[in-house]
Amino acid sequence: MSQSDIIGIMNFTKKYLLLAALALALGGSACSSPQSKIALKRAHLISQQVYYVQPDLFKTAEFAPPPAPESAEQAADIGTIMEWQNKRTKADCKKAKKTAKATYDSFWGEKSPFPEPLPGEVVEFFERIALDLEEAVTNMKGRWQRPRPFKAYPGQAEPCIKKSSGYSYPSGHSSFSRVFANVLSDIAPGRRDEFFAKADEIAMDRVIGGVHFPTDIAAGKRFGDLYHAELLKSEAYRKDIEKMKALLVK
Repeated sequence: MSQSDIIGIMNFTKKYLLLAALALALGGSACSSPQSKIALKRAHLISQQVYYVQPDLFKTAEFAPPPAPESAEQAADIGTIMEWQNKRTKADCKKAKKTAKATYDSFWGEKSPFPEPLPGEVVEFFERIALDLEEAVTNMKGRWQRPRPFKAYPGQAEPCIKKSSGYSYPSGHSSFSRVFANVLSDIAPGRRDEFFAKADEIAMDRVIGGVHFPTDIAAGKRFGDLYHAELLKSEAYRKDIEKMKALLVK
């Protein structure tokens, strides 16, 4: 996550903006409004607050690297991309485009265990997880700087959805959907299989759409489980999970 917007801000100004952002996020009853979510992100950027998991852990955490450029595994990766490129349908691409939005609704809309409209406390809980997680994923991607399929094979690999910026390994969508599947399973354990099946589907859409290699997806799942293990060590997370359970559809 870029910090360029806050470089050079004086301490007094930072404290003022943080208080203003928190006031906007917590004021009134519209906790799920776009303004409140923007305020949470602004407060996070200014304060560098860690909610549940320290993102810097993943600058050095032990994790297998992506396939070497000339390896058989890399050849298999691009082979799968091209296979899907030749057989995917308009419906496949439409579905991949929907999950590319990476919002709670696009991921879990019909699978959500919470009432509609989504309670503000739930929105803010997942936003807190996402803020820590986004930075952790960025740290992981920066370690290997693997180019996406359409950059590694220009003129050959052609996505049917919007070309994502940034590096490819591990897949952010795969990481997020896996972490959220784990989190939702902590809240509603009886639906674990359903959540994980949906996360796998979301991850596969990235290969079908042509913006990730299969090994990016596999790495995202491994990372998601690793990250969830760190979440479980957080007392704040465990307390919030109990709060979320009270908000489930009765």
